[in-house]
Formats: sequence, C-alpha cells, structure tokens
Amino acid sequence: MLSAAALLSGCTDLDEIYYSEIAQNTYFGSKDNIYAALARPYTKWRGIQGWNPWMLQEIVTDEFCVTQKGADYESGGIYRQLHWHTWTPEHSTIYQTYFQMGEGISYALAMISELSDLDYSKYGLTEQDKADHVMQLRILAAHSYMRALDLFGGMPIYREYTLNEVPRSTARETFDFIEEWLLDGISEHSSLKKKKLGEREEGWVNQGIVATCLAKLYFNAEVYIGEERFEECAKLCQDIIDGRYGEYELEESWSGPFRFDNHLSPEVIWSCGSDYSWDRTSWDYERFNHYNAKSYYDIDGMSSTNGAHLQPSLKPNGEPYNFNIGMPFRRFNDQDLRKKGYLYLGNGSYEGMFLYGLQQRVTYDGRTVSCMGAREYTGEVINFVDQVAQFKKVGTEYASVEELPSNITTGEENSGVRLVKRPVPDNRDQSYRYGSDYVVMRLAEVYYMLAECKYRAGDKKGAADLFNEVRKRNFANRQDPHPCTAENLNKYRILQEWMTEFLGENRRRTDLRRWNAFTTETWWDHNPSDHYRELYPIPQTSISASNVNLKQNPGYGGDEMTPQEAGLYTVKNVE
Repeated sequence: MLSAAALLSGCTDLDEIYYSEIAQNTYFGSKDNIYAALARPYTKWRGIQGWNPWMLQEIVTDEFCVTQKGADYESGGIYRQLHWHTWTPEHSTIYQTYFQMGEGISYALAMISELSDLDYSKYGLTEQDKADHVMQLRILAAHSYMRALDLFGGMPIYREYTLNEVPRSTARETFDFIEEWLLDGISEHSSLKKKKLGEREEGWVNQGIVATCLAKLYFNAEVYIGEERFEECAKLCQDIIDGRYGEYELEESWSGPFRFDNHLSPEVIWSCGSDYSWDRTSWDYERFNHYNAKSYYDIDGMSSTNGAHLQPSLKPNGEPYNFNIGMPFRRFNDQDLRKKGYLYLGNGSYEGMFLYGLQQRVTYDGRTVSCMGAREYTGEVINFVDQVAQFKKVGTEYASVEELPSNITTGEENSGVRLVKRPVPDNRDQSYRYGSDYVVMRLAEVYYMLAECKYRAGDKKGAADLFNEVRKRNFANRQDPHPCTAENLNKYRILQEWMTEFLGENRRRTDLRRWNAFTTETWWDHNPSDHYRELYPIPQTSISASNVNLKQNPGYGGDEMTPQEAGLYTVKNVE
C-alpha cells in the first residue's frame, strides 16, 4: 500500500508523511484486523465533513459568516475572500478541501486493492462479507467524488488503485462514473445491507445511504451537467420513504436527529460517529462558540475560538435588512421551538437551537454562570446580538450607531447569533461531551427533495404537504402558524424552508445554485458575483505538482476547460 498515496498525487499533492501513514501495517491476522483496516478510509471520509469543506458550503452563502473581530479571524483575508467571492486558486481553504476530497478517494481505492486479494475464509468471513466491504469502499469513493463534483466540477477519475496520474475528466464523465457506482450499490445484486428500524447507526454504508446519495446526484443534475433529472430523483425519494432501501422514520421532535443518542434516531440515514470517550467531531463547537462559552454552558474541558456565526438580520441601528434571502435568524417564526435560547435540562434533554441575548443564567443548583467578554467586552457579560458592528467605538470613532459600518471586517466578540445544532451538556453529564454524531444525511432531506421535485412538476399542494409534514414538529402541539400552501410556495419560500430546516448542515451553496441564486442574489455585505464563481478553482498547488495537464476551471486563468467540460451551467429560472 506504500504506493497507494500516489494515486491522486496530481489531484491532492499528497506528500511523504501521508505515504507512510497509509503504509504502516498491511498485515491481516484476524477478522478484527480486517474491520480495523476497513474503518481506516472512513476516518479520511470523515474529513470531508469538517471545517474547511463546511466553509465552502456555508460562509460563501447567505447563512453564516466569519467576521473579523479585532485581530481575530483576519488571517490574511481568507474569510472575507470567501464571503465576497473573491477567492483565487491560491486560497488555502480551497486547497485543503480539494486535498481532503482526493485523500478520501485514494484511501478507499487503496483499501479495495488490499482487501480484494484476501482469502476471507481464513478469517471466518465469507465472500459475501468481502463483496460488502468492497462495495462500501466504492461508495465512500463515489460520495467523495460527488462532493468534489459539486465544488470543483469534473475530476480525475480513478476506478482502481494505480501509480499513474490521469488528467481531469469532464463533469459529464464524472457524473456518469458516480452514477454507475451508486446504481451498483442499490441493484438487485448489491451486497449492501438494508437498515432495520431501531438499528444503531454506526456509519457503515448501506443501501439507504446509497439511494440517498443517488437521489442527491439527480436532484442537482441540472447544476452539474445541464440536464434535469428531477423525475428520477422523485422516484428514488418516494422509494426511500416507502422503505424500499431500508426502514426510516421522521422524528417526532426537531431535536431527535441531533440528540446525544442520535445513533439510534430512525431519521438519521448516515452520520459520522462522535463520542468523547474514544473519538469526536468537535469543530463546530470550537468554531461557533465564544472563547468563554464553556462558562455559560457550565462544562469543563471544551475550548472554542469565536469564529462563525449567523449573518445579521438587523442593521446597527436595529432596523431589519430587506433581502430576498439571508437573514437566517429572522426567518425562524417566533413560535418555532428551535428559536428558544439553548438550555441543557439534564439527563440528555435540552431545548432551543441558538445562543443570543445576555449570556448569563442560573444553573439547576442555583449558581449564576456567565460568558464573560475577553476582548472589547472584558469584564462584561456577553450579549449576543443579531447584528455586526463595532458598537464599542460609538462615542470615539463614531458619533452614533447610525454611522457604524456593518461588514465582514467590523465584527466584535459579541457579533451574531450562534448555532447550537449539536447539543452541549453541563458538568452533570461530562460523558456526553461531543456525544452527538455528526449527521450527514437524514430522512427530512428526502422529504424536502421530493417536495421540491413535486413543486417543479407543478404539484404545489403535494409539495406543501411534504414540507409541512416536517415543519409541524417545530411548534408546540404541532400547530404551525405559517404552514406552506400551494399559494405561498415560490422560489424564495422554498429556499427559506431549506435554510431553516438544514441551517448549518453543509449544503446551502448547493441549494442556492440549484435555484440560480448563488452568484445572482444580494445578501448582507455581499453583491452578485461572476458566474464562473459557481465552481471553485483547481488549487494552483495541485496543478503545479501534477505530472499531467490538470486543466483549470473557467475564469481562473491558465489552461482552462470549457464551461461545459468543467460543469459550469446556468440553470433556468423556475418561476
């Protein structure tokens, strides 16, 4: 396996430290060794659910931002470049994401080569087990390719482990390759299992995961290859809901898919495991929360860097903004149970999904805990506001709040509402820290895809009914004060539904692209950008390191692909 890391060297610029990491041990002495080896590519796949890929899906859109707060989060302007759509092929976040996509693919293909040569019967396993393992790894590679197609367009295609580099394929060729492997995963001859209701979700690939991946591929086909595949998406979504590829159910509560024991949620289709005692996915806590947030949560042993927050709904003077999209906190109905301030209630129970307002409270045992300022508000209790401005400069640099600018460079440590989608315990339940698995796919997404497909096919009532089936759990007694109807559904209402249900779930850019809103709309401190920004550039580092002609995406200079080759299309307006 030493040479496996060279597999995507032109694609990922893997260096020797990663070669040795793959080569550490190819000895299979037992069944446990085989499963340990099978798990290794999953750890690399986990990387594409992390901070860098998340930024390329979320802070480039109307949902989140990483404001500069004094000297914090300036970092050479990498965050403002993403927000303003002024990135270049040298952008570090783009490179890291491209690297992670290629790394996930290369590890999966290398392990296929290793396991394919094994005699499974020597380890008490069957040929069916081997077929299942190989298929799982192929789907991991296909999913990484699908994420890469979404971000970068056509990719170098590798069907198996090899030392030889290949040039980029077209977006169409990449799409067809992904489709082929996904179709294999749900064919009548597939070795993959189907999940049973109540079965623990451990991350291993099954048929429900593959069917959802394929539905998502078809759902966005017009963006990727300029061809609508909504009818095929709708068929898959209905089959998933009907249980053809496994048994899933919507949770009764909005928080069900994210709770500490969400590995048992009937709604979760695919997740990355996270448990404080052995492994964890912690980047969202670290990046979303204030430096002293652990004091407010009343939890020890968790650190945070005060980075990302919701884009503001209000101007510095308190007046609301008026954009077609964006303003995420304002989009939640005031009666929405998710809009409560986050509060841990004990025994794994909690309420609310946001931190806003004065960060001070009385604990279950009568103590007062606070999140205290560490920069502009040292010595004061932090008060999170749905605004971005340097309020501490009023009276010195600015005469009044009316004069305050509000943009990506003018944040303070209290700027912005904070998302708490994965719950945080207090010191009563230390073992729950980072205990909620990171959800990659859930059944509500299938309902929403089917709803949008119905809307595009002219069935607005059917679409509204599906949106409402999910929406109603967000309100007391399931009484929705503003349900979707055939009359109020339109482009912007549907984009709002995607925003409020899947806020922060690593998908917003894709949804905006599908509605021709990513480079055409205006939101807070962001004006429409050039159409070629629909795709990210191939990192210059990867192009320079490649031994083949790794063509660039249109608009970024050098030896470029044509828009059609790269996968740069303009989708038609539905309305």
